[in-house]
Amino acid sequence: MRNEQSRPDINISGVGKASGGTYRHVRVDGVGKFSGDIDCVSYEVNGTSGLQGNLRCERYVVNGSANIQGTVVADEYQVNGSSKVEGGVKTKQTRIDGVSSIREHLETDKLIVNGKATIDGKLIGSCVEVAGGITVGKDVECETIEVQGVFKIKGMLNAGTVDIMLHHRCEVEEIGGEQIQVRRKSKVRLLDQFVPAMTPRLKTHIIEGDDIYLEHTHAGTVRGSRIIIGPGCEIGVVEYSVSYEQDPESQVGRQIQV
Repeated sequence: MRNEQSRPDINISGVGKASGGTYRHVRVDGVGKFSGDIDCVSYEVNGTSGLQGNLRCERYVVNGSANIQGTVVADEYQVNGSSKVEGGVKTKQTRIDGVSSIREHLETDKLIVNGKATIDGKLIGSCVEVAGGITVGKDVECETIEVQGVFKIKGMLNAGTVDIMLHHRCEVEEIGGEQIQVRRKSKVRLLDQFVPAMTPRLKTHIIEGDDIYLEHTHAGTVRGSRIIIGPGCEIGVVEYSVSYEQDPESQVGRQIQV
């Protein structure tokens, strides 16, 4: 338990510099630069801040622009403006309504993305909700993921439950899970009729799970127990063990019961 009363506050309203240390509340309304690690209760940026060091806090809130040249460990991580972290981030609750860039891994209990998030390393979490856009440089490991935005995952997506509603083009190397569902809104956008390359779809190499339902998915191999291939799919090989259904509009190279 932090002894908050014995810690000083820092509030930069104009242009200022400060060294690292142990503080209670750190707030930047102007332009602030910090050198050294900071341990505080809250780190709030409404202006522009730069930290040459690591940050440990209970609340990290960015309404302006923040640059952290180290790692961030926080209970709550919220970005409404622009945040760039050169190291990794470990949090309990993460919400991105602005623009967030993390050069290494993000480990969090819950992630909500309504803005734009870029993670160069792995994403590890319990619950992931994406209504904006997210790019992950390596694997994604979580219990549940729900997507209504756009994503590009350069590694594998591994989750117990995968629920994707296609509004844009999405890409991932592989998907593994128990319940996997990929759908597209039935309403056709005017842009899709004139620019087929913009049509929402999922592109991946391998999908493997227990119960799989796919729409508008391009995949090399789909492997599972119970598989339903809905409309708009192009699949190379389907391997199923219990049941298989296919929409006549979709293209499947071959089906194999194993």
